[in-house]
Amino acid sequence: MRLLPILDAYIIKKFLKTFFFTIFIFAFISVFIDLSEKIDDFIKHKPSLFAIIFDYYIWFIPYIVTLLCPVFVFLSALFFNSKMAQDTEIIAILNTGISYKRFLRPYFIACTFLFCLFLFSTTFLAPHCDKKRYAFEDLYVKDKVNTQTEHINCQINEGTVLHMESFNYLDSIGYNLSMEHYQLNHITQRIFATRLIWNKKLNMWSLENYQQRIFNGENEIVYKGAIKDTVLNIKPNEFIVKTQYISSMTNPELNEYIRVEKERGSPLINKYYVELYKRVATPFSFYVVSLLAIAISSRKSRGGTGIHLGIGIFVTFTFLLIVQIFNTLGITNVMNPAIAVWTPNVLFLTGAIIVAVKAPK
Repeated sequence: MRLLPILDAYIIKKFLKTFFFTIFIFAFISVFIDLSEKIDDFIKHKPSLFAIIFDYYIWFIPYIVTLLCPVFVFLSALFFNSKMAQDTEIIAILNTGISYKRFLRPYFIACTFLFCLFLFSTTFLAPHCDKKRYAFEDLYVKDKVNTQTEHINCQINEGTVLHMESFNYLDSIGYNLSMEHYQLNHITQRIFATRLIWNKKLNMWSLENYQQRIFNGENEIVYKGAIKDTVLNIKPNEFIVKTQYISSMTNPELNEYIRVEKERGSPLINKYYVELYKRVATPFSFYVVSLLAIAISSRKSRGGTGIHLGIGIFVTFTFLLIVQIFNTLGITNVMNPAIAVWTPNVLFLTGAIIVAVKAPK
């Protein structure tokens, strides 16, 4: 029985060592690739070497690692287990009477450690890093900042819905506004205006060239004018939807953001849900890809580790492609976001169990 703790420690140590070594190599390569892409921007905007290293790349590495961590787990499990198979270590282990299920346990123990580590990363650490990374990119990389939103539809408070053709954040002016007020499922007021202007000094809005219709039963009262001051429960910066920045929100921030956007009837609400569900589904996929990698590489092959790595690379790209396809289906409301995010894990888990059952015991 003393063999089992020794075997567990050996597999866990080697698996995690291979995983972190893979991360280190890939992170090093990713930094150089990203540097080659952004070198022109750095020359143009002239950030200091200190800023490049400590304001950008130190935060870029956690981003790229978190993004592709299931791939690292899969390749690490595949490479280490394949090497054990080629050295006939797996045959020796199973010949001692240890079952195949028991042989898998140290891998899942290591995956549990990585699951906890990366669950913390995706929910808290990675969003913090993304805040720093986006701040640097906005300052030194991106020449054009998104300052205009088109086709705005939002609920600014209970019973008040706003529609606007476009809004420009630079001058805080909206164009072609339509706003309806509802009470007990009946429309009580409708306002049209050619422009909506933010008055920073008075901290309020002004309607320009407006027409106001008030409905009172069968009666209708119409007001028109050149300008009308009004108070709306929304600020100019809330009209600019920075969907690319949702990854920089921690889970509590993202949940609150989803609540607010849901109340306003945001058409992008599914994208926020996909991001939220991915933060748990991605670490969980460590168990799935590890089981698949072990099942694929447990058989000794004449082609050696290279054959297993070739299969592994094909499976890796297939997994990433399927994840991207289903995420897109969730974002575009073709599928429920939760189902779309978890479907790749379910599909590959099913495949992994089938392959594991047929693996040599």
